[in-house]
Amino acid sequence: MLGRSRRSQVPALDELVVSSVEVLELGLPVTRVVRWRDGWTYLAAVEPDTSQPVLVHFQDVLVLDPGLARLPLRRAQVAIRAIRVGTVGPWAVLGPYTTRIVEQMLGDGTLDRKQDGMLRDLPEDGSPGSRPDPEPWSLRDVVAWNVQHPRTYQVPEDTSGVIPGTLAKLVFLPDEGIGERMWVLVTEVDGDRMVGVLDNDPAAVVGLLAGDRVEFERRHVLDLDTRPTG
Repeated sequence: MLGRSRRSQVPALDELVVSSVEVLELGLPVTRVVRWRDGWTYLAAVEPDTSQPVLVHFQDVLVLDPGLARLPLRRAQVAIRAIRVGTVGPWAVLGPYTTRIVEQMLGDGTLDRKQDGMLRDLPEDGSPGSRPDPEPWSLRDVVAWNVQHPRTYQVPEDTSGVIPGTLAKLVFLPDEGIGERMWVLVTEVDGDRMVGVLDNDPAAVVGLLAGDRVEFERRHVLDLDTRPTG
């Protein structure tokens, strides 16, 4: 079973999956797919809080979008895409995460912000996407900065407890202009290296948007916060 859980797969045609009225009856396109540890969910980006889950066979979802047969996922992975009228963006596969982190990302707007960023990259009426051309930026080594300014530039004493779901504050430095402190939601931790998604749109760093992937190291972490699980 362990080997099976690590393989990328799609559901069997007769396997039961969860979708929604918005997808199955209103015809909204599937833009979010979650492979849980015990099942699959296929949802649209815009679904009201009152939306009710619908249990159907995977083949019923394929009738609406045959391309979903070419979207294999590992357990605890999430796939999202942006769609504009006439233009369908590519799938971005995230994770795998813990179940708690997947639920958190679905509930706290993290996936909304990521998809908003992807949407701004899509062309509209044949024109380029609306994302500004990116300008160079870097991250401040706040640990080294703290050595020079220990009283005015404090950093966490210990970052060993950082796990996916932690919010890390980083200092983004554009090549021109002043630096900007922003929160990043950690999604991956590998020793000193981490990956996360930007939690807000910057004011000073051009071309970087909420939901964008950010790679960083422990030496870049200015502050930490644990987002409530709700």
